[in-house]
Amino acid sequence: MMRVLKLKYGTSGEKVDAFGIRFYGNIGKEAGRLGKISQMLSDPDMPPMIKNKRITLWFIFEKIRPCADVSSLLNELIARLRGNGYEMMISSLDDLVDTTSPEYAGKAESRFPAYERMIHGYNATCGFSVTAEKKDPKSKLSMAEIETIQKMTIEFSQMVYKRPLKKANH
Repeated sequence: MMRVLKLKYGTSGEKVDAFGIRFYGNIGKEAGRLGKISQMLSDPDMPPMIKNKRITLWFIFEKIRPCADVSSLLNELIARLRGNGYEMMISSLDDLVDTTSPEYAGKAESRFPAYERMIHGYNATCGFSVTAEKKDPKSKLSMAEIETIQKMTIEFSQMVYKRPLKKANH
């Protein structure tokens, strides 16, 4: 049975520091003590959308940050996921901003460096995310595996925010 376990840290709203984890796969009810569980529904006549263990990690920022800095964080997160047996499927820098626009004139953000990997002048971002998959003959996500990724993500968030973020109530 395919389920989604959602964990969130930080506050809700726009322009806040927050991060979250989504686990997709065969997840037992006992994981409900960690976060919210949703049921994935799919067409019974179609092959399953997700065949392997999958996770999505997302991070948003209260204040925009240079794309180059966030890209370095993203690369570090991908390395940590690989160290836990996951392979990246897709990643993104989210809510892109061009701080060379008149809106940022005279503000510190206007001095953010250009980002060579970005077209159209975007050089700042409000967050990032990565989705990764683990090919494993065991389709069920164990509590130990969930807690390992949770711990790794919380430790990584300290590097991102330079402070701990409280777990959101579920």
